[in-house]
Amino acid sequence: MYKSKEIILPVIVILLLLITPLWMICTYYGEYSYYDELSKDGIQTGARLDNKEIKTDKSGIFSLFIADSTENYRLTAGYYINTDSYIRCEFGVSKDTFYSIGLRDELLVVYPPSNPTKCTLTDGVEISRYFLLITLIFALFILILGIGFIYYVYKSYAKPTPDKLIKPTTNLGIDANGVICPKCKSNMTEGYMPTVGGVAWRDSDEPIGIPTMFTGLPGTTFWVKRPLLHAFHCKECEIITFKYGKDSNN
Repeated sequence: MYKSKEIILPVIVILLLLITPLWMICTYYGEYSYYDELSKDGIQTGARLDNKEIKTDKSGIFSLFIADSTENYRLTAGYYINTDSYIRCEFGVSKDTFYSIGLRDELLVVYPPSNPTKCTLTDGVEISRYFLLITLIFALFILILGIGFIYYVYKSYAKPTPDKLIKPTTNLGIDANGVICPKCKSNMTEGYMPTVGGVAWRDSDEPIGIPTMFTGLPGTTFWVKRPLLHAFHCKECEIITFKYGKDSNN
């Protein structure tokens, strides 16, 4: 049985690996579909710049960090469809483009056949479509990574069956019934200690140093296979006796 504190970090990681890509997909898939339609079936036409406006959303979270968002610099262009229907559409541009275009200038825009009121500059269609596609692929990769991490967490917390008990990488070579707590003299519980960054040791007359994964006791650090140190534990006295080393036969 796992402790509640042990599951907090994996749950946080899982939520991040699931919520983040799902948010990205929900946010950008519609925009990608728009640019994909423009790229494949979009209709190009000449338009006239009717209005320029700078809009700043003070309540937006990203507006605090992105000062030159294309959502801030808005252009309104107009063009004719079938010579008798004048259509206006509004779209965002970069700051440089905003200040380089004047009112009544002629623009080349593209719009989807399904909605002529949604247009954008022709030059930015392919690059926007490309970056949105990369964003969605990256989100999908994170989502697959999150699903894989869920499986990894599930397997790591699954209780082993009696015929597949965990085999420690070290062996104390002591009968489980003969290990007595040095303090309370009660029988200690047999188990193992999985180490992560190594178990550091210093004699009482040695400086602290830097007890990292590179200075741990032999057999307690790892790069591929995680060490599982054979140990006996007294929960009442909070005392552990364990065996370290690289060879399980030692």
